[in-house]
Amino acid sequence: MHPFYGQNSILLSQESTCWVGIVSMAMYLLFWGIVIFIAARMAKKYLAGANLIQSKGDSAVRILRERYARGEIEFEEFLKKKEDLEKHR
Repeated sequence: MHPFYGQNSILLSQESTCWVGIVSMAMYLLFWGIVIFIAARMAKKYLAGANLIQSKGDSAVRILRERYARGEIEFEEFLKKKEDLEKHR
């Protein structure tokens, strides 16, 4: 509960209540602004890391498919390497 409602409001005069309320509101807004800012940065960092891992894996599989298509590796080797890449992803 907000500290300026109920019995605590009796201790404050009418003049100070206005300023204390404004300062209190500013502190709440500052707190939630910081929380949202930190959460957004963490989400951005997490999502960027996930995309980086996914793109590395996809490029390795793409190269493997190209090598198989050019005939540089056999089908059994292709399957083994593809399985290794998917296991270590």
